[in-house]
Amino acid sequence: MSKLKREPFIYYDDALEGFAEARKTMNEIIEKKPETFKEEFDYVKYLGASEDPVAMDLLAYYYKTGISGLLKENYKMYIFWELLSASRGNEFAIEKLQFLIGYAVDKIMACEDYQKIVYKNDIDDSNGLYVIGKALCKIIVKQIECFPVDLAQKEDEYLPYKQEYFINLRTNIDEAIPETIKFLKS
Repeated sequence: MSKLKREPFIYYDDALEGFAEARKTMNEIIEKKPETFKEEFDYVKYLGASEDPVAMDLLAYYYKTGISGLLKENYKMYIFWELLSASRGNEFAIEKLQFLIGYAVDKIMACEDYQKIVYKNDIDDSNGLYVIGKALCKIIVKQIECFPVDLAQKEDEYLPYKQEYFINLRTNIDEAIPETIKFLKS
């Protein structure tokens, strides 16, 4: 029996199109059939737990601000799902996280082993952010032990942004830089 092979990347345009289509569907449900939102959102959680990077990105989107009367804002879930989506190669998610991981990508690009990393990973001007961003997010997700199945089973709770969450995330990113360099050059 063969295993399903995960694509190395979901290219930006495909990821954006899938996200926009899924968001349109969810927004129509919110607008026209809000009583079915929980069931539909639980299905998106199932897809996210099943390793669908576009579903992970959609979950992040809705957790970021919540939906009045339907879903509680949860900053941690937003970050976790976005990191998971990026770690699975969703270029749209990687680009959205650039404001958080951009400095780390720059540090990796400035490291003394960068030419070796470029060669081993077929990095060029068009894919550097995506290759390095995916690897960095993969290391962060591993460090914080963030698993899609576990996230999908968590009860939704109200956790708005707090500076301590950002500080912790920044620490995770800083700690992931040397591990990402090691991973990319091996």
